[in-house]
Amino acid sequence: MERRKDYGKNADAFFNSLSNPVAPLARQLRGIIRKAIPKASESIKWGMPVYEAHKMVCAVRISDDYVALQFYTSGTKLHDPEGLLEGTGKKMRHVKVRSKADIRKGLFTSWIKRAVDEK
Repeated sequence: MERRKDYGKNADAFFNSLSNPVAPLARQLRGIIRKAIPKASESIKWGMPVYEAHKMVCAVRISDDYVALQFYTSGTKLHDPEGLLEGTGKKMRHVKVRSKADIRKGLFTSWIKRAVDEK
């Protein structure tokens, strides 16, 4: 299988090229992630920005009508009393952001930081 041409590239071009209605939501999530884990690497993998801090922590996946904040190996271990996280994988979970009101900065920041620390 041929590797994607954008694999490993800087995410700036990705975010700058977004023009669909959810683009501002994606940019806001990027800001939350970068503030929560400022030393994490940010690069394109599988066509989306992936954030790593000694392991894959999270990603921002764009859809036509929402942006998903995805959590990799720690998704099922995140405290989610409101049931916002979706998914059926062994470890991965995601939250769908459809509007600015869906962005829960404090909650998302705590999830991101917990995902970094989770073993």
